[in-house]
Amino acid sequence: ARMEVPTDKLSEFVLMASEMATAFDAVPDEITESMGKVAKNFKIELTNIRGLADTINYLDDNAISKGRDIIDYLNRTSGTLSQASMSPQDAAALGSTLLTMGERAETASTATNAIVAKFAAATKGTKKFQSALGELGLSSEAIEGSMSENATATLLQVIDAIAQAPKSKRMGIMVELVGMEHADTLAKLVDKPEELRRQLALAN
Repeated sequence: ARMEVPTDKLSEFVLMASEMATAFDAVPDEITESMGKVAKNFKIELTNIRGLADTINYLDDNAISKGRDIIDYLNRTSGTLSQASMSPQDAAALGSTLLTMGERAETASTATNAIVAKFAAATKGTKKFQSALGELGLSSEAIEGSMSENATATLLQVIDAIAQAPKSKRMGIMVELVGMEHADTLAKLVDKPEELRRQLALAN
């Protein structure tokens, strides 16, 4: 009720909360509060989060990621990702992919927020950032514009462009795009773009 669930939906919501806690092996009130924050950031009615919970559970079953960690990742990134026009399903798939590749929820979310913010504000990037985009045949105006329309497709476009660059230049390009501290996370996506696409398909 404190989370503004309508009175007539409380019993149904409590049942769903207990199901989520069972599925994700979590404490009911903690998992419900976490999902509530995710729902608010992605502007999903709290009573309609079953679909997202099902998506997370499906990823949990079909990838090397845990539902609790995906929810933790979403909690840390949903503000940035919703502003950049990424659906909650795609966000869950991105998080699950990074977790599958060995990232922890904390480092994966920090890197995601930084990478998405840099591409969403591409025209404000440094000269090195602009130069790196130019090497990939991409323009900062186009990247910035498309991030606000379809962040997932834009991210895949950048990943594919980096993968097509000469191997000797890839790491340098990634460092100039997202910084030394996040280049390793981006490199994992560049190395296995098919895994991200597989999990995006699962999530949707």
